[in-house]
Amino acid sequence: MNVFGLIVSIPRPTGYHPDMPELPDVEVFRRRIARTTLHREIERVQVRDPALLHGVDAGGLERALQGSTFEGTSRHGKNLAVDVSGGGVLVLHFGMTGHPETEEPGLSDRHVRLVIGFSDGGRLAVVDQRRLGRVALADDLGEYAARAGLGPDALSLGPAALRGVMRESRGGVKATLMDQGQLAGMGNIYADEVLFQARIDPRAQAASLDEVAYLRLHRRLHRVVRIAVERDADPGRLPRTWLITHREDGVPCPRGNGEVRRFRSGGRAGYWCPACQDG
Repeated sequence: MNVFGLIVSIPRPTGYHPDMPELPDVEVFRRRIARTTLHREIERVQVRDPALLHGVDAGGLERALQGSTFEGTSRHGKNLAVDVSGGGVLVLHFGMTGHPETEEPGLSDRHVRLVIGFSDGGRLAVVDQRRLGRVALADDLGEYAARAGLGPDALSLGPAALRGVMRESRGGVKATLMDQGQLAGMGNIYADEVLFQARIDPRAQAASLDEVAYLRLHRRLHRVVRIAVERDADPGRLPRTWLITHREDGVPCPRGNGEVRRFRSGGRAGYWCPACQDG
């Protein structure tokens, strides 16, 4: 199949942090799409902004989807794939602030760029304000991930494999967590959270951690993602002991240990607690 790009980003619903959707967010999106769109015949494909299509025109997208059904979903890092009964997958990447809209309210929004209409009257919309996301067709998600140069999904690695990624890195531990070519899925906010939970200095070299720190990092990565997904990746529902709701320089550490501090990593603002994260 031809790969094409369609940019898809919108203001997040109330309760979401104003940042790029990360692995927990995309897993929430995947579950929503799996719950609401599968096995429904696609009757129409409406591209409201043809300029957003790359590598395929509106007619080509319509031919790929119309008359088919979505049969399953999967995720690799921040990329969500929907299996198309006619063959291949539709891959969605949500850019800075995008999300799929599966409910009727909001479909008249001026930022709606693509609407997939089902024969039973339901719709799946992709909306866009800042034009920083992508939609692609691929043979399968693994093929797409390889073509995009993505590393393994962050949740797919066991402790030894994660340790291997870290030991082979020449960068900082936070930068390595966020490098999609080494480990797909983590972004700025959840990388900070995982390192806070693991009590690891985000400025430390990834290869310098000891065995205990690698094991702690693996456990906390999985725990943070699991809890975030269970709570719909809504910061308002996350534990008050997490860093996510205390991302401001000088505020008290949510554990009661010192103060949260701001730092720069790869051009991005990050947050940590020097009193907690000492190794």
